[in-house]
Amino acid sequence: MSRIITFIGKAGIGQTTSAIATAKLFSQQGKQVLYVTHNPNFNAESLLQTPLTHIPQVVATNLQAVQLQATTMLDQSWEEAKKILSLYIPLPEKEEIYSGELILLPGFDSLLSFNAMRQYYQSGEYDIIIYDGRGDLETLRMLGIPGMLNWYFQRFGKALEGFNIQKIADSIGGPIASAFISANVDTEKLQQSLEKIRSWIAEGMAVVGDTNKLTTYLVTSSEPGAIAETKWLWGSAQQISLKINGVLAYQCQETDVITLEQTFAPLSVSPIPAIKEHDWHPLLNALPDFHDNHRSPLPLKIDRETRQLFVFLPGFTKKQVKLTQYGKEITVEAGEQRRNIALPPDLQKLSIKAGKFEEPYLIIAFE
Repeated sequence: MSRIITFIGKAGIGQTTSAIATAKLFSQQGKQVLYVTHNPNFNAESLLQTPLTHIPQVVATNLQAVQLQATTMLDQSWEEAKKILSLYIPLPEKEEIYSGELILLPGFDSLLSFNAMRQYYQSGEYDIIIYDGRGDLETLRMLGIPGMLNWYFQRFGKALEGFNIQKIADSIGGPIASAFISANVDTEKLQQSLEKIRSWIAEGMAVVGDTNKLTTYLVTSSEPGAIAETKWLWGSAQQISLKINGVLAYQCQETDVITLEQTFAPLSVSPIPAIKEHDWHPLLNALPDFHDNHRSPLPLKIDRETRQLFVFLPGFTKKQVKLTQYGKEITVEAGEQRRNIALPPDLQKLSIKAGKFEEPYLIIAFE
């Protein structure tokens, strides 16, 4: 099974350089590597000395590279969607909608990128997939798609399971009912497709929650703004249960590294030099041990004896965190994201006694 490695941090602080160096490291170790980036990424093309396309191409021994292009992915996804829809609903030929006329909605490219990554991961063709994304909140939300969809399926699952065209048609009656029935929707096949989607969601959540399958590193410089934003992104990653493996300190002095070790403790900090004249050896030698996955704190800890939850949220202040209880769940709002936490059975009937923020933890006590 493949392994994904990605990088999070402020734009322009060595993410692409670190990603390509990591791709070269694993390819030189004999691993089959795919480097994935977005369009446009002129820096990646310059560092790889190769124009990139939407089709994976060999750029070095054991190393392929691909540039995700939203319009191309939309074309491919639409053709697949039409094939699936045609199994359940007859599509009128006179009202054909062509992929070339579809317009990209804001945020839709994240879904397309996630689907492309899923396909590359499940293909089994690559040992290592290096994902050089935006590295910001957009990347985190993309990686959080399985968890978000899982929540929606759980909350609306009963409605979907009870979906019965015949019953709906009988209750409506008249010409509208005839239209429903004439559509000839196969509810059994529809349920099979929903089960398939649930399976994809479960697989995605398993990848995001396992550092051996999805390895994530923060990338920062010594500039105060970069440090603050990177630490904020570290906390934001916890909202999708993404554990961070370590920190790459790009072009930092030894004294800066010491400061970063204190700021990002207990994560390890690896200083990464700048590339000069396409000499990759210093960078490859400076990269961390990507198999060291044991320093990252858990995003959530539950102490049943004291009836407390500890939500790991580094980089935030008390004013940036909001806590709400809805029935059997609590909702934590931080980092421009909401995280719904399902309470264990022994805490579901209890109310929140107190919620306090003691950096880097939000501590929730029940009574």
